[in-house]
Amino acid sequence: MSKRIVSFCSDLIASTGPIQLDDVADQVRAAGLTRAADPVTRIRSALQQSPVMFHLPDGRFDSARRMLDGAALTHRVRYATKGRQVLFAGPELAVLDQILVHEGSLALTSGGALVTSVGEMPGWCGPPGWLPDVPADTLLAFRLRAGALSVEPVIGELHAAGEQVERLRQVLRRHLRSFDSFDERGSQRTLGRVLLRAVAEVPDLLADPLPPLDEVLQLGTERWGRDWPVESIHGRSQGRQVVLDDVPDELLLTLERKAAAIGVTAGEFAILHLSAAMHRAEVPCRHDAENAWLQELDSRSAGGGAAW
Repeated sequence: MSKRIVSFCSDLIASTGPIQLDDVADQVRAAGLTRAADPVTRIRSALQQSPVMFHLPDGRFDSARRMLDGAALTHRVRYATKGRQVLFAGPELAVLDQILVHEGSLALTSGGALVTSVGEMPGWCGPPGWLPDVPADTLLAFRLRAGALSVEPVIGELHAAGEQVERLRQVLRRHLRSFDSFDERGSQRTLGRVLLRAVAEVPDLLADPLPPLDEVLQLGTERWGRDWPVESIHGRSQGRQVVLDDVPDELLLTLERKAAAIGVTAGEFAILHLSAAMHRAEVPCRHDAENAWLQELDSRSAGGGAAW
């Protein structure tokens, strides 16, 4: 029943804007969604517990779908997207993921709809061609437009030192540090709520595509809880040094660049990915390696190594 109340109120917000509970209580009861003697309290409880609703400072409720209409959330693809129908997103798309999970599907402006894929690593599954055909490391911009999701490549490189990026970083960090419901076991929900607070304060915060939120926040050093706890290994002495032989130069440069982007050492970044690989449902294969920027090297260029 709570989910039906949220869906009903979300539709009202989409057509009329943020709502006061006193103004919609009779409509919710007339729709048969509550028989409570105090419908306002029942509705408030349902909306406050929903990750796709936001309680504005003036007492009204708004929806994540309406607040993010036209806003750009970006994701950097790890592998080339040609032929792929499933996208594994992270906390940078947390709010959209919460909307998708709550509603069961998201309409695409290109046709068809997204659903959540089934498995130990749930992802977004869409019809053939819903992902633009782009190479690894490309930024994709995700925008909700009148209830439908568009997915487009970001043209040109976005710099992490721009004025708009710094504004986004400062607003998110301030709200993240003051968040009163921080949940180390619910990192995506935490960032989703923080992002809605930020957008409520600065409505045009995401008007233009910016680097992904995980890169902007440098989550490796921020006050942040991952879905499974990982302590920083930087400077710890009880580990064992690992030497990786025959590391292609392109992969090494990518590791160092991505590690610097989130504020950790290349060694810590590599260990985090090794740890994540251990939790995969499938054993890594050669195709994984090729998609991870590994390239066949001839005998003249092979033999490079890296020690962290």
